[in-house]
Amino acid sequence: MIWIDIIFTFLFAALAGMGIGSGGLLVLYLTLFRNTPQLSAQGFNLLFFLFASAASMIVHLKRRHIHLLAVILILIAGLPAAYLGTRTALFLPEGLGSKLFGLFLIAVGLPRLLSLNKEKTRQKS
Repeated sequence: MIWIDIIFTFLFAALAGMGIGSGGLLVLYLTLFRNTPQLSAQGFNLLFFLFASAASMIVHLKRRHIHLLAVILILIAGLPAAYLGTRTALFLPEGLGSKLFGLFLIAVGLPRLLSLNKEKTRQKS
């Protein structure tokens, strides 16, 4: 089973390196195939993201693509929001976090999927 984990981790890391949001896929893999509790899967995903983003951050710093003011504003808003989100997740009933995460993925992915279908329809005509 460890080889399957290594293969999927490599795949998710490659997707993250290409700018594709692989975090949702990693959480789905951990919860559905590895029976990891939702909160633990999300925590592992955040740890994974730190290492995946560190590599891309080095490249962006070298190319001067990082706007420090934006980083500061994101930190000011993101750190308290992450803390409150974690505290809230600890009080949610066991299965509710998974259901809310699934609804979030659908809400984020469905508009994109529908816009792809519209683009294909326009290209055919």
